[in-house]
Amino acid sequence: MTDTITGNPTIEAYTGPIDLSRPHFVGIGGCAMSGLARLLAELGHEVSGSDLRDSATLAALRAAGVRAQVGHDPAYIKGASCVVYTTVAQNAPEVRAARVAGIPVVHRAQVLDVLAAARRLVAVSGSHGKSTTAGMLAHILRTLGQDPSYLIGADVTGAGSGAHLGASRLLVAEADESDRSFHFLTPSIAVITNVTDDHPENFVSHAEVLRAYVGFGGRVAPDGFLIVNADCVGATVAADVIADERPDLTVLRYGRDRTADVRLLDVHTEGWSASATVRMPNGTEVRLTLPTPAAHHLDNAAAATACAAALGLDPGDVAGAVCTFAGVRRRFEHIDTRAGVTVIDSYADHPHEIAADLDAARTLARGRVFVVFQPSGHARVLAFGERIGGVLADKADHVLLLDVHGTVPTGRPVADASAIMARLREGDYCLPLGPGQAARLIGRMAGRGDVVLTMGTGDVTGYGAAILDALSSRTEVALSA
Repeated sequence: MTDTITGNPTIEAYTGPIDLSRPHFVGIGGCAMSGLARLLAELGHEVSGSDLRDSATLAALRAAGVRAQVGHDPAYIKGASCVVYTTVAQNAPEVRAARVAGIPVVHRAQVLDVLAAARRLVAVSGSHGKSTTAGMLAHILRTLGQDPSYLIGADVTGAGSGAHLGASRLLVAEADESDRSFHFLTPSIAVITNVTDDHPENFVSHAEVLRAYVGFGGRVAPDGFLIVNADCVGATVAADVIADERPDLTVLRYGRDRTADVRLLDVHTEGWSASATVRMPNGTEVRLTLPTPAAHHLDNAAAATACAAALGLDPGDVAGAVCTFAGVRRRFEHIDTRAGVTVIDSYADHPHEIAADLDAARTLARGRVFVVFQPSGHARVLAFGERIGGVLADKADHVLLLDVHGTVPTGRPVADASAIMARLREGDYCLPLGPGQAARLIGRMAGRGDVVLTMGTGDVTGYGAAILDALSSRTEVALSA
């Protein structure tokens, strides 16, 4: 992995008392930041924040009483009791000004830990599947009348829907491994969905990634639970180390492997449905069914079911609740079908995620699979570009490639998409493309039975609407002819 370390907020972190009476959030428009800001506002704190661009998320925050401003300006922190940041915003003007002024600068995860102090925290970590697993568990608990608080790194429906302040002591939240900030948390239940090489901007080896997860698992509260994916070698290695160091923890393994305590059996997908039998530790079996062709979401369902078991919920009730889970935004989300062409939005940007979502798309397609792909993160493209290109070439019929999305830290190398392009078939890609160009190409090329994925973590999510319009226009022309 490429040595491009950009930040570790646990080094020289603020260690004093955190006053949340008047926090200012830098980068408040992000899902994780906006959700945390809104929960604090609902708790009665005077919350402000700033982001580079206006958005529906900022509008929703304003409606919730948060002073959300556009742009970055040191003047915005006047009167703040602390300034809350994520690693990507560590050099923002407000953060620099707060350090000069002596205003405490605290990472988002430190604020989450303060919020969790009076609650029972279920922290979901992992290279992939965090949002779906956390969203599924929150849905199960709400459906069964538990009313937990939750913080999910993605919207469930509209802007701001990934956060909720509940009446119970339970708090379900994603634990971010990307910069090691999950080392600020003290969960009662910790989930590790998988451990893979990722975030090359912050980790130089797989061993470092493993050590980060071992450190996270070691922070679980006494007599707590560790829930790990039995199908992932990295997760099981980390779990074995954690269990040796923390014999007080109860370890529950889930997955398809025979060593799993919560085991998936008879996995089956057909159309927009994925189902499996789940065998619980006591031998009880229940059937899980999800309204998605993405079989890997069943692994997330098994993780959520294991969490529910740790919380003492009835497996039959849990299975019934899982069946009504509609998913989270951008996680293989069905946008619409026009002219017989199905358009799906995917957040996938890592080779493993890309492969899993393309496999799911292939089960749906009666024709070809198209991908409008936006590479994400310069360090990631430099480290994984060739692998990404190989997966796209192997599993998609046609790839429309966009420019690399993301900022470049000062002094770090800039990537282009050449490594990805080198693995693609000639004629299957175009670079660069805007929404209108991509839409027109898809409108001309795609036919009935084809599946189109808009894929990546950047603004490619907005391309789906233009593609659907192009498909609708084609249908209208055909009808009028």
